[in-house]
Amino acid sequence: MARTIGIIGLGHVGITTAFNMITKGIADTLVIFDKDEDLAEAESYDLTDALGGLSTYTKIIHNDYAALKDADVVVFCAGDISAILGGDRTSEIRTTKQAIVEVLPQLKASGFHGVLIDISNPCDVATTYWSENLGLPQNQIIGTGTALDTYRMRRAVAKVVNVNVADVRGFNMGEHGESQFTAWSTVRVNNKPITEIKTLDLDALSEAARLGGWKIFNKKHYTAFGIATIAMELTEAICSDAKRIFPVSCFDPDYGVCVGHPATIGAQGVVDNPPMALTAAEKAKYDATAKTIQHNLATMKATEVQA
Repeated sequence: MARTIGIIGLGHVGITTAFNMITKGIADTLVIFDKDEDLAEAESYDLTDALGGLSTYTKIIHNDYAALKDADVVVFCAGDISAILGGDRTSEIRTTKQAIVEVLPQLKASGFHGVLIDISNPCDVATTYWSENLGLPQNQIIGTGTALDTYRMRRAVAKVVNVNVADVRGFNMGEHGESQFTAWSTVRVNNKPITEIKTLDLDALSEAARLGGWKIFNKKHYTAFGIATIAMELTEAICSDAKRIFPVSCFDPDYGVCVGHPATIGAQGVVDNPPMALTAAEKAKYDATAKTIQHNLATMKATEVQA
């Protein structure tokens, strides 16, 4: 069955995601969008030029919402990362809401009924806003959430204990932002609970994961490769109905907002939410981060933008 993927917003993250999609052969049809028509057209030509050196073929379309009617996945990357102030992703609330408001009616009108993946920040707030306004089942709207933060935590742990990053398992949870936390009760190194390694400074490792993105942003003024890889992995899991667990931002009925936590991802988006045996301290952190998302969602809703 042909796989159609849409990517909205062709900044650093959007175009990196698009390039990943065609080089990995994930999309049979790739539909790319940007409010700058000339940019969208130019990127479609540039991506098409790459096809000659690939073993797979992808049909590339630009700025055609009608082509999303039967799309499997739409990845939303629009916004303005330059709006970030002082290392705070909530600075993007206005620009991200403006981008959503501009896209929402066109995406609805297209008849799109697949899975929406939000990358734009603040991720959990934007994902919740999509969930409340797009008209799709809640399980079909997810954000990249703490998936990248989890990768950064695994990288930090692997470096300190000198193992392959693939042998570090576990999750960061909560807001893709300052209130996120590493759920150390879930983390295992070479299948050994990390809490049994008494020489580690877990607070320092958690902080390294939280600050990982800012180390990149402060020097190159954006991040792209890591988050684009997460988007590609999620898209692949949806298209193949992989039923693979990711720490994504998805709806938590206990709080009424989307929060980063482990979820099984398949063809319809969130298949289920595996039970988590968090410690009391971790549960308190989850409660606090969910309330932060609630507060920021209220701010987004109150923020006026042009329709």
